[in-house]
Amino acid sequence: MVKLTGRHMETDTLLRVTPKEIAESLLLRRRVLKEQLPNIVKTLDGEGESLSPKVKKIKEKNDVINQKISQFKNTRDALQNEAREILNDVKAVQDGLTKTGSMVNLDPKWKKERVLEELQDIEFKIQTAALDHRAEKKMLDSRKRILQQNEKWLKERKESNPEMAEYIKKRKKMNALYKEADKAHLEMIKNVEKGKPIHEKYVALKTDLNDINRQKDRAKELLAKSDRDITYWENMILEGFESLLEPAKIVTEGGASSFVSKNNIKRKNQNKNNKKVEEE
Repeated sequence: MVKLTGRHMETDTLLRVTPKEIAESLLLRRRVLKEQLPNIVKTLDGEGESLSPKVKKIKEKNDVINQKISQFKNTRDALQNEAREILNDVKAVQDGLTKTGSMVNLDPKWKKERVLEELQDIEFKIQTAALDHRAEKKMLDSRKRILQQNEKWLKERKESNPEMAEYIKKRKKMNALYKEADKAHLEMIKNVEKGKPIHEKYVALKTDLNDINRQKDRAKELLAKSDRDITYWENMILEGFESLLEPAKIVTEGGASSFVSKNNIKRKNQNKNNKKVEEE
């Protein structure tokens, strides 16, 4: 009997292998596989049970981070959309003020410079002069009065030009919305970076678990069919292979192979059909 082992076989050796020897080799493999499959299934079950809690835990972390990312993204989008709508209003008001000549600076340069000079002078004196509590309080009251005067002046200018007041109000609201949107965007990016290694680990573990489950299902399928396969090859060996070898004997004795015979029959039938069509 030719030994059917090893990954490679010489051509001559392969040609000398009989159908019975092939069947016996396949039968042996089915029997060995039937003995090994229960342990394989058990091992895969253990690996799956060990890996499942890890996959569940990392999935929960991944879901939490994805939820945060989604929340920050929704917040960012909502704030940006609101700010974008206000931006359109701001542009419209600005165009109107420009056309009417009302687009003026509410805090002219000379006013800014005077306020800044007075505030800087007070700040310098507080920092450098040896002042008692009474003098220091007087300086702070002076700074407070200057700031209040500036606010009063701005308020009067706004009241005298309502359109400008509305323009400033919308600008402030728009700026605040964009700042909040930027904060939400930065938080979203932080969570994306934080979640990247967690997501990659989750995908890797999930892939491993899926592979284990696929192997286990395949092993169970083979185990369920093992008795049927063993019986099949046992019967094949008992019944013999005469019917399978019949075409080979025909070719050995000089006859045509079954493949050629079938093709000839097919051609003859096709010719008959064509002739019949022509006669009709």
